Amino acid sequence: MISTVYKRMFSVLKKRFFSLLGVLLLAIILWFVSSIAVSFIPLAQLSAAAQSWARASRTSSTGVPLLMYLLMTVVYALWFCVLLLLSASMSKIYLGCCRTGLAPNVSDLFAMFRTGQFFRILGGMAWMCLWIFLWSLIPIAGIVFGTIRAYEYRFVPYILMTREDVRATDAVKLSKQETLGYKGEMYGADILLAAVYWVLTLALYLLTLIPHSNAWLSVLVVLLNLIMLLFRGVLQAAVYDEIQKRRTASAPQPSSPVPPTRPAQPEWPVPSEWPDAAPTQPIQYDVPAQSEPVTQPAPQGKPVVFALEPELPAQPQRTNRYCPHCGAPVKLSDAVFCTVCGKSLS
Repeated sequence: MISTVYKRMFSVLKKRFFSLLGVLLLAIILWFVSSIAVSFIPLAQLSAAAQSWARASRTSSTGVPLLMYLLMTVVYALWFCVLLLLSASMSKIYLGCCRTGLAPNVSDLFAMFRTGQFFRILGGMAWMCLWIFLWSLIPIAGIVFGTIRAYEYRFVPYILMTREDVRATDAVKLSKQETLGYKGEMYGADILLAAVYWVLTLALYLLTLIPHSNAWLSVLVVLLNLIMLLFRGVLQAAVYDEIQKRRTASAPQPSSPVPPTRPAQPEWPVPSEWPDAAPTQPIQYDVPAQSEPVTQPAPQGKPVVFALEPELPAQPQRTNRYCPHCGAPVKLSDAVFCTVCGKSLS
């Protein structure tokens, strides 16, 4: 990977060396302006004025030094925040040139103000520096642990500037995951560039032995540091982009579902290809003749008689007859026996 990222670095600098150098100079000028603004704050005069005011008002002046130290801390914290924001912006500019090869845009230095990501980017960069500082405080081995953590958290500015959905605290964890297995190659690329830097620095130091060469050697030293700062920025961006490509290539691709295959249909031979096949003739089938349908006479139903009123049986008529034996009245005209004595009425 080291040879690949160096080839990409030289390819980018071959096309965009002066444009990248101009943007880097602008960033350094902004940083120096903030440094000069901090250095011009008359902290000593403010402290003396505060103490004299405390004596004149006959109040205790024990809190004046504490207040001044607090003010100094806030001022230098603001200066450090400017440095972090400029560093993150330059990381995005270097990465954009490595990916697209286009000329950098000066407005990218202030991209976090346009996108509304100012506090997220500042918080993520400060969170990264805090963890590196805490790991460096370990006794004896602090410099080793601090260096290891610095390489683990190197991708934080790129993640913050290119992935707006990642939170500030999660950028540190994500950078630690993405640098896993690549820290050795990252360290080797940096060591090679540092070796070139120290060789050139030693050569300039030897040139100081020449009389009357200090003036132009100072300019060469400043120019060397500026160029090496540019080389280091482009190299780190190329390393990040190359690792991202490798991670994408090694990631398992989602397998597409295999459509169900229809069973193969048997291939029937053509009749003409059958062995010893007789010439095909139409087959005659004996179809029995259809008999004529037998027509049966429709059943004749009985005529339906609709009675308007039901016929009641004839009632026997009453008569004024009397039994000749007992003298009882006979109620029915057709009676034969008496209903009282039971004797015959004839």
